[in-house]
Amino acid sequence: MLEHGIFNLKDNCKLQPGVPLKPMLAKPTKSITEVLDRFENQTFTCEYKYDGERAQIHYVAKDSPQQYRGPASAAAKTSTGLAAIFSRNSEDLSKKYPDILAKLDSWVKPDTKSFVLDCETVAWDLVEKKVLPFQQLMTRNKKDVKVEDVKVKVCVFAFDILFLNGEAIVEKPLRERRALIHNAFKPIEGEFAFATYMNGQELDEIQSFLDESVKASCEGLMVKMLDGTESGYEPSKRSRNWLKVPLPFPFPFPVPLLPFLPLSHISLTNPNPLFRSKKTT
Repeated sequence: MLEHGIFNLKDNCKLQPGVPLKPMLAKPTKSITEVLDRFENQTFTCEYKYDGERAQIHYVAKDSPQQYRGPASAAAKTSTGLAAIFSRNSEDLSKKYPDILAKLDSWVKPDTKSFVLDCETVAWDLVEKKVLPFQQLMTRNKKDVKVEDVKVKVCVFAFDILFLNGEAIVEKPLRERRALIHNAFKPIEGEFAFATYMNGQELDEIQSFLDESVKASCEGLMVKMLDGTESGYEPSKRSRNWLKVPLPFPFPFPVPLLPFLPLSHISLTNPNPLFRSKKTT
């Protein structure tokens, strides 16, 4: 700012691997009809909303012309380059998820030399091959984790990409960014997957997709603008171009108790409110 001035920040202060940025967030809704009103005459897409921890993965390959801009001493060394994982609050999660970084090279394609990936880390049942409750993920140690000591396995579900092969792509439409994700990475069962999505525009299609997300142990849907300038990625903003559709609440406990239960303790995927860990979505 001192060197180039505040009006030239956009040209001189750019997104770079190794420097975390605050993620784009969604606005909550109460119903599918509210979503349809917002996106009337627009093209949108629906994605499963996974019940895990938001993560931003940064990577630069050894043979990339792109430099890793964060402190190299804090980055993890993979067999092909440097990588780090950051939380939605820009905290370094690399030592919490060494198992993700250890397997990163297996799902990054050879032509993918640098990236910043937006994703969700989710507890994963290797036997049943399904998502586990958020509470399971929270039983993992938060730092200095050793790969051999990991008991709760995780799977990375990628849903957006902000930087790829030397280029910041936040202004590209979501449809293009999604295509780039699918070209840059390969799914590995139980380790890395693309967020499940559906581009149907009708109420019954969205309702059916929401029902499918329940069966997949997710906590609702994310509905996002798919095309046009409003479908770009907006860092550090809770945007009306991303909307959250929650699951219908199950009520296995007496309804009169509802006014006395903090919302942060009511789980959408685990109906028992007494066992819900606090989590901001």
